[in-house]
This record gives sequence, C-alpha cells and structure tokens, in this order.
Amino acid sequence: MKKIIIGCSGGPDSMALLDMLEKTGKYEIGIAHVNYQKRESAQRDEEIVKQYAEKHGLKMWVLYPQWNHEGNFQAWARDVRYDFFVQCAKEFDTEDLFIAHQLDDHIETYYFQKQRQMVCDTFGLAKNSVYRNLKVHRPLLGYEKKELEQYCQNNHVPYGIDESNLTDDYTRNTIRHHQTEALTKKQKLAICEDIEDENKQMQRKREEARAFLKTNYTVDELIRQKEAWLILDVYLYEHTQKHYAKKHLCSLVEQLHTDCLISLGEFELERWQNHLICQRTIIDKPVILNTIEYKDYGSFKLSRRGKTIEGVTLKASDFPITIRPVQSGDSILLRYGRKKLSRFFIDRKIPRYLRKQWLVMENKDKEIIFVPGIGCDVNHFSIQPTLFMLK
Repeated sequence: MKKIIIGCSGGPDSMALLDMLEKTGKYEIGIAHVNYQKRESAQRDEEIVKQYAEKHGLKMWVLYPQWNHEGNFQAWARDVRYDFFVQCAKEFDTEDLFIAHQLDDHIETYYFQKQRQMVCDTFGLAKNSVYRNLKVHRPLLGYEKKELEQYCQNNHVPYGIDESNLTDDYTRNTIRHHQTEALTKKQKLAICEDIEDENKQMQRKREEARAFLKTNYTVDELIRQKEAWLILDVYLYEHTQKHYAKKHLCSLVEQLHTDCLISLGEFELERWQNHLICQRTIIDKPVILNTIEYKDYGSFKLSRRGKTIEGVTLKASDFPITIRPVQSGDSILLRYGRKKLSRFFIDRKIPRYLRKQWLVMENKDKEIIFVPGIGCDVNHFSIQPTLFMLK
C-alpha cells in the first residue's frame, strides 16, 4: 500500500480530501496538521483532525510554530507549513504530499499573482509540483469550495470554519469575497481555460529565453530584447531559485544599461564589461589574531610557504592583526608612494562584487600592511617573510 502525507487543517476542503483518500483504501495515510495558535478555534480544528485520525487508525503529526517575526505572516506560515510537511514525509518514508487546494483557490491565486504583477513558474496552482524533492499533488482543483462542504455534510465528515477567512484582513480574502464568490462554476472553468492558455504561452516564452541565454550574448543585446525582463527573470531564477515581480525586473533592466552592482538580498547582480554576473552575497567578518596561526580560515589561508607577492613579515608590535574586507578609502604604502585600493581595482579591471569581498591585513595601529594581489607595504617586506596569505 502506497504511503502518502495529507496536509490537513481541519477545514472542509482538507477534511473532504482526507475522507475521499481514506475511503479509496489505496493508501497508508499520514496526517500533518499545523496549529498556529492565532485564533480561538485553532484548538477545535486540531481536535477535529485528531479524532478522525484516531477513529481510522491514522498516524498524525502536529506542529505548534511561534510567530515572532515582522513582515508577511502568510508567507512565513506557508514556509513553516511546507517545511513541516517535508519533515513528516521523511519520517513516514514517502515522497508524496496531498494538499486540498480547490477550484476557488486556483482562481484566487491567479488573481493574486496578477494583482501583484508576480512572475511565476505557473499561474494559478499546478496540479502537480515539487517542493524540496517532495511531490505535491492537488487532486481537488476541479471542485468548488461549496461542493466540498456539501461532500462533508453528505458523508458526515466533521470540519471547522476558520473565522479569519470571513474578514477582508488579507488580500486573498478580499479577492474571494469581492471577485470569485460571485462567479458561477461555468465562469470559473472558463477562467481556468484562460489560465491554462497563459501558462502554455509563458512556457514557450521561457524556452525561448533559455535558448537566448545559451548564446554568447552581451548585456546590451539582452536589454534590447522585446521582453528583456522575462529573459532576466529566467537568468536570475537559474542562479537564485527565486522569481521577482515584473516591476522589479523592468527596473533592473533599466539599471543594466550601464555597469552597476545591484543588491538582491542574498545575491548580487552585476553588469561588468557587458556581461552579467550573479553571485551569492558574501559577508566576511573581520578575523582578529593575537598570534600567528597557520591554517585555513575559509575565505583565506595563512601558510608558511607561498609566492613572494603573498608574503609579509610581521613584528611583535603589529599584533593584534586584523584581516577584514576592504573599506572605502583604504590605501597601502608602497615603495613608490601610497596607493589607493580603488585605483588598484580599476587598473586590474576587477568586478565590483569581487571588490566587496577583497581582504586586507591591518596592524594594531590600523595601518594596512598587506593586500592580496599587491603584497605587503614598504615597512613589512623582507627576504624571509613571517607568513604567506593565500586567497
């Protein structure tokens, strides 16, 4: 018998799905329930699911996450929920998760995406998708919510109503109450056909974008494309596994008309010499050493051997030494005078994202005494260096 996990909130949709799949007799079912403890009826819903699980001898997991963040609660709750589903699936030794999204959810998601100008792999909800190697199935996309409520009533399946869904506090609720609830099922199915056509069209455009990105293109050629924002989205998704809003992507395209370095949070996007570079943002914390320790520090290594340009001769009066990322205004004193590191980066044509990661060594007097690629300052050179700093 095939093992599956069902995400069950205790509402009519998920209780109907749970009962439908349990009655098939085809599955060994595990139930995953998340109680956010944000409303009075949350405990009631948990009890509804627990009683069903006990009655049918089904394994059940319950999570009680704590919301102590700022920002979007629903986005946080979704991440917590799906990560919990992954954990339950591993424990249950299955790769299949069933979720009770239905027809109204499908259309509301589509309207929500359009309203936010979101760029997605799929408009609306995919019948089958993958989350961290977990196969997500949505078999109820052809049912209206009221049909699932009727199923529960006809089959004496208990369920709870989430009172937070009755308000307009969330954007999705507003869409539901003022757009989707007034639609007939025939109208909803017609919208589904439009969503499917739009998904096919978007898939074709993404394939064309991927083909363009496989060529020896320049940034100038990219930004001249009719839908440069979409090509940039495909490029960024390949590097970050994230989609960005169309408005944001159009802004990025405008910025890419000249050399620039753009922060994307965990990642950085750079135009450098007519090429695109996307790298994860690296924040190196200063390393303070009271004595020499020859070892690998991750972003650099201190060694007893190396090339002449990698060597520096330290004195007791230099300690403690600090190895830190470069800062604006940094310079080093060389035989022919003081050299600004900004000039060194320009002369060597070093991309901006690498400049931010470049390290320097300074002594206790805050004098920079060594820079990778330049070497040591005039006061710390000898034919027998104390150590070699390797990148």
